[in-house]
Amino acid sequence: MIKATVIGGGAILATLGAGMCTPTADPLATKDLGRSAKLAILVDKVMQRQAGWKTEEWMVKKTADAGFNVYSPRRGHQRLDEVKRVTEWCRKYGIYHIPWMRGTLRAPDGPEADGKRVVWASGNEQPLWSPNSEEFWEWTSKYIIEYAKISAQNRHLIGVFLDYENYAPGEEGHLYALSYDDVIMSKFAGVMDLNLPELPHKKRRSWLESQGLHKQFEEFQIAQWRARCRALRKAIDELNPTFHFCIYPAPGTPFIVEAVYPEWATKTAPLILADASVYGRSSRFLPHDKALEVNRRKLLERMQVPGKKGIPFVYAGGIDPLAEGADPEFSGKNAVMIADVTDGYWVFYEGPTYGQQSHDDYWKWFTWANKAIGQRKFAKQHEPRETPEDLKLEILDRSGGTSRLAAPATMGTRTRFPFSTLRRANTLLIAGKAGLRIELVVRNQPVSRHRGHLVWNLHSPKRTKLDSGTIPSGGTGTVAFTSDTDGIYLLGLSAGLGAYSVISSNVPVGFYAGKKLSFIRGVKRLYFQVPSRVGQFTLEARGYGSETVRVNVYDTDQQLAASGQTTHVRKKIGISVLVGDRPAGTWSLEITRADEGVLEDNSIKLGPEIPPVLSLVPEHVFRFYPPE
Repeated sequence: MIKATVIGGGAILATLGAGMCTPTADPLATKDLGRSAKLAILVDKVMQRQAGWKTEEWMVKKTADAGFNVYSPRRGHQRLDEVKRVTEWCRKYGIYHIPWMRGTLRAPDGPEADGKRVVWASGNEQPLWSPNSEEFWEWTSKYIIEYAKISAQNRHLIGVFLDYENYAPGEEGHLYALSYDDVIMSKFAGVMDLNLPELPHKKRRSWLESQGLHKQFEEFQIAQWRARCRALRKAIDELNPTFHFCIYPAPGTPFIVEAVYPEWATKTAPLILADASVYGRSSRFLPHDKALEVNRRKLLERMQVPGKKGIPFVYAGGIDPLAEGADPEFSGKNAVMIADVTDGYWVFYEGPTYGQQSHDDYWKWFTWANKAIGQRKFAKQHEPRETPEDLKLEILDRSGGTSRLAAPATMGTRTRFPFSTLRRANTLLIAGKAGLRIELVVRNQPVSRHRGHLVWNLHSPKRTKLDSGTIPSGGTGTVAFTSDTDGIYLLGLSAGLGAYSVISSNVPVGFYAGKKLSFIRGVKRLYFQVPSRVGQFTLEARGYGSETVRVNVYDTDQQLAASGQTTHVRKKIGISVLVGDRPAGTWSLEITRADEGVLEDNSIKLGPEIPPVLSLVPEHVFRFYPPE
């Protein structure tokens, strides 16, 4: 934990009680928010659903009984009478209330919002009020001021949870980056005494750069944000200077880092920064212990961003049961790990159904975690698992039944692969033969400032863990083992936000694409099987932000069978490929540049009609078995 960054008094979480994360009745009893009492925030989407998305008293009691010390209902922020009732129930049960609300506001179609919507550097306009518009700031202030008034009367309301995730069509990332809307362009032109030409959205950034004005435009816009943030903080301080802003995402966007950090963080009310990067495992095939290790490194790295800014802050890692590999026991132990390395944790509680086993299992492990955290028994995160890990490779054929994969017979011949670059967490399928020494060479490719270790984990055909290791940034390593049985071995790879390439192998290797398979930049060819009697199949392609992608699909004769591309507005597309009278067998696809945007981060997912494996050479194509 970066203790030096949590500055000064006025914190409003109380000391631990009875070995749980339970505050005392007086929320001003301690001056160490996130220290003497680790945060344990529940953002509730499970219990609230039982009452038509209203909060009832029993939900608050259940939350307190489980050892959480902050309750945040996912819905109801606009119902002020309900906010007051929830705060009073939190006081009754000795915990705290933090209303959850989006920090963004949808803008309508038509002239009312023309020129006031968010405009990205790419020229993409989203249906959201710009952070430079009056409407945005009226929205931001409207309820928060009311919460501050309530908190001044009942200190069990400790602040507001603001979500700056981008949910609107055409998203290019979390909010907010610089906007190139009419409001800010006109203001900047007036201050700089510019004769601003009529510019289409996609030309605005390049025009500012060509005039040598972009840096000044950036500084001007950030100054506008800061002035608005400063005015809101001042209004809140007049009502309750201990009122906290809990901000998601963390470390944050330009708006958060450059305006929210310096203006909403105070010694009396440090920012609570909610990091979602450790919601679950970076790969569902990453074993429990290694996944905790990867998450720990992520948090330590990401906390450096606010740490270098020198602001008062409290850092909390997040957990989401719907995230990859976030089973109940892992989530509980992940919570203990997060609280060990940061100032506490938060749960975006979605997925389970209240009253069913799914909820009971998660609730059991979160209660266990809160008790361990309250007793500061952080070593419990390393206790052996009580429940078996499910690392199975699920493969569904086009009828919805389970199919087996067969690896190609080519064995023992060294193949050097065409260049491709994977990113984030992916799973490789390795064809094994009893008694064969297998060697797979992988290079860890740095990307920009992302220079972490590449972590690999190897599992047998029965999904038992065989080995693991790391490859340093810029380094090349060999995953080597002797297979003790015929079958398909799984190799999980993750370099965080770095990238990596499979250089060579002496056995067939495929990339698992039954879930998102992530690349950076293009790939000339990836090969796959189209089984006989498949008349049509599907695949999904995705770009990210201003990064777009085109996917071309080719038949066995290398004739173009289908093509699709993402845009700044459509980040994810489905491509339906009609086979018709084209022959079954080894088909291929190409990942290449779209008509707009840049080709960088992208992902592919194959539909259930075909084997969910992509190979770099046609000789390594995996097939459904038994043959059709």
